Amino acid sequence: MAGMREIRQGRFAELDGATVFGIVRLRQDVFVVEQHCAYPDLDDNDTDPATVHFWAGDGAAPVACLRLLRDPEGRRIGRVCCTPSERGQGLSGKLLTAALQEAGPEVEIVLDSQTYAAGFYRRFGFVEDGEEFLEDGILHVPMRRAGKRD
Repeated sequence: MAGMREIRQGRFAELDGATVFGIVRLRQDVFVVEQHCAYPDLDDNDTDPATVHFWAGDGAAPVACLRLLRDPEGRRIGRVCCTPSERGQGLSGKLLTAALQEAGPEVEIVLDSQTYAAGFYRRFGFVEDGEEFLEDGILHVPMRRAGKRD
């Protein structure tokens, strides 16, 4: 059950091979196989020292993950996914909360949401910030969460 899952985080250099394999396999299972999107999931963002990977699962078998990237405007959330058996149990929200805490409230954060999931991100303060666009055959919408300045 999702409530029992420990949220973990680390930069690429801090991750062991089994964890990297588990994260990449989960992303492949969801984005490439389930969503039928043939695209190069692995990119230089994964190994960028500023990227923080977040995941939850049992040991090195993640059932949900996302990554927090460097972005010219602040930070970017990407590759948010969860196994079908864990969806709807709040795990992606816990990962997103951890990533937002890592970034800090003053940092502007952007993401490209699959359009059907935009409501999920709105609950965390994100708003649509542009027109819908098609990526890999799936409608997306750019979203932004402004940083809070004192």
